[in-house]
Amino acid sequence: MNNITFKKNNAGFRDVRYRRETQQMLEAVARTVADTANSTFKPSGRSDRGYQVFSYAGARKPYGRWRTGVVAVGPHANRHNAVHNTLVRALG
Repeated sequence: MNNITFKKNNAGFRDVRYRRETQQMLEAVARTVADTANSTFKPSGRSDRGYQVFSYAGARKPYGRWRTGVVAVGPHANRHNAVHNTLVRALG
């Protein structure tokens, strides 16, 4: 039987994590969660914007990764999430 060797390529891991396709896939999942959470939320004023998606490049040590998430913006949205556990429920 042949032995298989594996050489870790940190630059390759980083390239996959920072590709535009990877970013789009992560942002699509986050948008789905935000849309689901916003469907149950009724804003109470101008400062309440419901649930929004954020996306940015994380630190490059050791491999680096793209970070994407959903946050409650505004006091009413924060309270809504605390009482109803909206973001966890929106995950499915």
